[in-house]
Amino acid sequence: MGADVATAARLPIADARQVRRAFMRLLAADRGRAIQVLVLYTLAAGCTVAVPMLLGRVVDGIGAGWSIERINLVCGLIVAAVAVQFVLSRLGRRAGYRFGERAAARLREGVVTKVLGLPLGRVEQAGRGDLGTRTAADVNTVADLLRDNGPTVATALIEVVVLYVATFLIDPLLGLCALVTVPPLLLAARRYLRRASGAFLAQRAAMSEAAETLSASGAGARTVAALRLQQERREAGHARAETMYRRFMRVLRLQIEFFLVLLWLNRFQLVIVVAAAGLWYFQGGLSLGTAVAAITVTVRIANPTNAVMVQLNEFQQGAASLARIEGVNLIHVEPRTAVPEGNDLRLDAVTFGYGDGPDVLHGLSLHPRPGERLVVVGPSGAGKSTIARLLAGIDRPRTGTATLGGVPVGDIAVEELRRRVVLVTQEHYVFTATLRENLVLAAPDADDDRLVEGLRRVDAGWAVAAGLDTMLGPEHRPLSTAEAQQIALARVVIADPAIVILDEATAGIDPASAGNVEAALAAALAGRTVIAIAHQLQAARSADRIAVVERGRIVEDGTHEELLAAGGVYGGLWHAWQGD
Repeated sequence: MGADVATAARLPIADARQVRRAFMRLLAADRGRAIQVLVLYTLAAGCTVAVPMLLGRVVDGIGAGWSIERINLVCGLIVAAVAVQFVLSRLGRRAGYRFGERAAARLREGVVTKVLGLPLGRVEQAGRGDLGTRTAADVNTVADLLRDNGPTVATALIEVVVLYVATFLIDPLLGLCALVTVPPLLLAARRYLRRASGAFLAQRAAMSEAAETLSASGAGARTVAALRLQQERREAGHARAETMYRRFMRVLRLQIEFFLVLLWLNRFQLVIVVAAAGLWYFQGGLSLGTAVAAITVTVRIANPTNAVMVQLNEFQQGAASLARIEGVNLIHVEPRTAVPEGNDLRLDAVTFGYGDGPDVLHGLSLHPRPGERLVVVGPSGAGKSTIARLLAGIDRPRTGTATLGGVPVGDIAVEELRRRVVLVTQEHYVFTATLRENLVLAAPDADDDRLVEGLRRVDAGWAVAAGLDTMLGPEHRPLSTAEAQQIALARVVIADPAIVILDEATAGIDPASAGNVEAALAAALAGRTVIAIAHQLQAARSADRIAVVERGRIVEDGTHEELLAAGGVYGGLWHAWQGD
């Protein structure tokens, strides 16, 4: 059941027609460069064909008594054809590489832009493994296809066509003999493509599932250890790996079967042409030079033909990856154009549940007052983080309304929403870049003084001392969980939003420092509306108001002193927290 739900939440995959359209868009976006590549490779193939044809002329010329000067002239033309073919091939490969790099860059930028525009809830449903392989491994596979394999196949295809045309120009009957193996070759390729397409998609899906399982186990390592789920996670990882192995072996068996057929067809084609040429030569139907030229061309046909067929493997991989990338573009996103009037944020009679699961919130209403510091507390699983997600516009309620400035939060453009409302969770990401570059993400126009002030306000003295040009990241200046959280909190201060939602934003900071950071943050956010989701109740004591959530409902609402005097749920939580 859980696996089915996880699979259903994965991002869609484009069908064959949609993949072809996506590929044509990539070509059309740089049509001039594509035509240039085609022309260069066609001219290079023409020079390739000229070599055996000139060689045949030399053979016949020797038999006809040509002079040494004439033979040397034709041989010089052969050398010139080889040289020109080399130059044109190099120019074509260079142009093809540039085309591939530009197309890959557009593809990468497009998929990243699309993912960034998806609702965060949809991205979370997809899972890190699926999304990560699509935006990284799949994009790289298609990039390799466009940059390397694509030009190789284009060269080989043009050369194959030109060589077959050349066999007919040399001798039409020998050209027909060479074509005998083309129909079975095309049938074998068609059969392979039809069977391999699904196999490659299944293989890449298995890679995504394995990556998702590994990522989830790594991210939740502490939870796994605390609940003693090591064996269960190990078995899940082994099962995913076994599935990936089986699908890889299926692809490998299909390739071996196809390549054996290809090898025998190549040999059969050469035998037919050699036999026919020899027979007609001895019967006087063609000259020795013509026979040599036809046999030489047929020998040359095998190499580009094999190159095309071998590259079918890469094309299948690339097509499977492009189908997964294009699947991201198939996700329909409702336009968010609502414009809020003011910063009044509220939940009214909200009911919400995740996916097809039961309701987590039941008719819950919450109205933070402007400039108020509201702390939401309650036992684990009560729905506190769900409230934060609804207020931040990540999820939409099943019933009821979540509004900002009188319009649904989920209908406000993300850029506008984030200027007004910022959500800070326990998970913080620090890019491998300078401290300055990590901070200006919150406000691109911020100067250094504003950045340093933001760091000071969240008690990040270590960052001020290190300097804004310090490189952050595992290979430079690695950060502890607490330091990464301070960077995230400094971004909030620098962004200067009207409303800040803190979902356990200081959970990774040690208790001795957490109080200082929270006090500094409270001072930095003075005058703004702050909704803090708290499991540790020391944050609630200084709040303007406390909302107590239990089983998806707000059961108490008031100040710290009022709730203690009432002796209800909050009072019980507080006394338990104090160890009374």
